[in-house]
Amino acid sequence: MIKPDLQSDTEFASAERSNDAELVRQHKAWFEQDITKIIGEAVPDLLFVLNGNRQIVFANNYYKKITSNRRESDWLGLRPGELINCRHAFETDGGCGTTKFCKTCGAVQAILMSLSGKKDVEECTIDRRDGQPPLELRVWTTPVELNSEKYSVFVVHDISLEQEHSRLLDQVQKLAIIDPLTEVFNRRAFFETVNHELTRSIRYHNPFSVIMIDLDRFKDINDNYGHPAGDAVLREVVRLMRRNLREIDILARYGGDEFIILLPETGMVGGQKVADRIMQASDDEVYLFKDFEIPMSFSAGVAEFIFDTDHDIDDVISRADKELYLTKARRKQGKID
Repeated sequence: MIKPDLQSDTEFASAERSNDAELVRQHKAWFEQDITKIIGEAVPDLLFVLNGNRQIVFANNYYKKITSNRRESDWLGLRPGELINCRHAFETDGGCGTTKFCKTCGAVQAILMSLSGKKDVEECTIDRRDGQPPLELRVWTTPVELNSEKYSVFVVHDISLEQEHSRLLDQVQKLAIIDPLTEVFNRRAFFETVNHELTRSIRYHNPFSVIMIDLDRFKDINDNYGHPAGDAVLREVVRLMRRNLREIDILARYGGDEFIILLPETGMVGGQKVADRIMQASDDEVYLFKDFEIPMSFSAGVAEFIFDTDHDIDDVISRADKELYLTKARRKQGKID
């Protein structure tokens, strides 16, 4: 779409602003329209009506949220950039719409398109004066006529609000599936993920195994070194386990000091090798917390999904859990190196 060029600074500066009486007349013409007030207050964004000189003749109350101008007389006759304190709007005597910056400003381009009879949507960044933060804006413009005079309805949306809402939504979604301490899947997310793997495994008859892991003497760590040390050990345990897992393996915090691992396309033999490797790595690790050397070790139990007898993932987890406590008992008795 070809957009009209901006008027030159000289041409624009030579065009005098409408006198106050003319602006008041145009403002009253719009203000007296019931539909104007209804729409203006229904729109949850900043709404202007601009005359042919790009001057504001009507604004909804949203303008009070982004400017210190509180009365109609403060904004009547201003151009949008002047109202929202765009620093470029004050660089020439011609005002908003006549600077070099304006030639690339999406808001100005949208206004020009509207005044030439075409709707437009643009985005722009407005750098403001006096230390005010910049505005990330999306603007919509629509050409309209009232009493045979051409105007532009100009709606401004703060994109930063969208970005903040998106960030908060991402954070909420992350909190719903991620354990905040260890930053691995939580129990709920694990079961949602494993159900997909179960369906795929049954369809293609691919094996998978589950490893249940429990820290040895974790209560002693909390009692002897404090809960901050226990939290630090849990985070270190996660890093250790991840170093011994593949990208496709799924690690989750099952609860407290228990973790669970899903090993796709891995049978019992392969699963046991992974469990042994992780236990050996933990036995060799000493975690330094402040001035304390804290030995880390944990026990693991492994179970493979059995296609002929297992009904769901709970059957596999139950067997892995039993193996875990058998392993823990043998390690206490010194029967496992």
